[in-house]
Amino acid sequence: MTARTEKSRITPDQRLDWLRRYEDGQSPPSIASKDQVDVRTVRKHIELAEQDREVKEARSMVLRNALERHYQDLCDYARALATHPRGEVTGARGPYSEHMRNALHQHIPRSPIWGFLNQRDDLEQRIAQLTKDIGNTVEEFVRSDSRLSALSTDGYSGPIEALKFQASQWAKGYRGLDIEGNLRTESAEQGLVNLRYGAFGLGTVERNLLRRVSKVVSEMLVDWESRLKELEELEKLRKCFLDLGRVEKNLDDEIAVITLRRVVPGRCHYCPL
Repeated sequence: MTARTEKSRITPDQRLDWLRRYEDGQSPPSIASKDQVDVRTVRKHIELAEQDREVKEARSMVLRNALERHYQDLCDYARALATHPRGEVTGARGPYSEHMRNALHQHIPRSPIWGFLNQRDDLEQRIAQLTKDIGNTVEEFVRSDSRLSALSTDGYSGPIEALKFQASQWAKGYRGLDIEGNLRTESAEQGLVNLRYGAFGLGTVERNLLRRVSKVVSEMLVDWESRLKELEELEKLRKCFLDLGRVEKNLDDEIAVITLRRVVPGRCHYCPL
């Protein structure tokens, strides 16, 4: 009965104190003598204290690893938000993408990131619509140009795609194709020559008519590009690309803070803690 009473009055704090003293060099008999308890009790509770500490350390390690992976998932998702290809639905694709978006939003609900993402989506939709409108206008004035009959062509896709490319390049601030440097010829079969404007095929022409037809094609391109530059939609598209570049720069700056800090403030439903 005495032994059971002695064991029952050992508190967790006393158990930890024995473990500390034991690790500082005191032997179990010495601890038992000083505290006036059975040495078997001391040994037993030192062992229990060691087991408790190992369990707590294991749990702490699991929790720490889970928290690190959670932060890494949030950082990876934030990085994907900044780099997703244009035209996709905003947000990183993959398993639990919507859950990750909700988690990041719960961590940083007042971050400017969310406003920048909305602005980017609006601008990308506006760019897509303006690009479509410009393409429709280009198709109209190309198809209505009777001078195209000088070329043997199965359709109007080459000239139309070339002008769409020009519009995109100019709107983004690039030089685009140059008639003098990028209008070229390629030999074809049966005495024919292919006319190309950069990577775009314009049609074929008989070799003996090449000089005259080349002059006509150059004149058509000059006229088409002049009309293209006068389009109100092209100026709007240029402004959209400028705004998009500004928004993406601001978004990148905000996301860099998250990814380089590696710790996301706040909490969410999926936090390990």
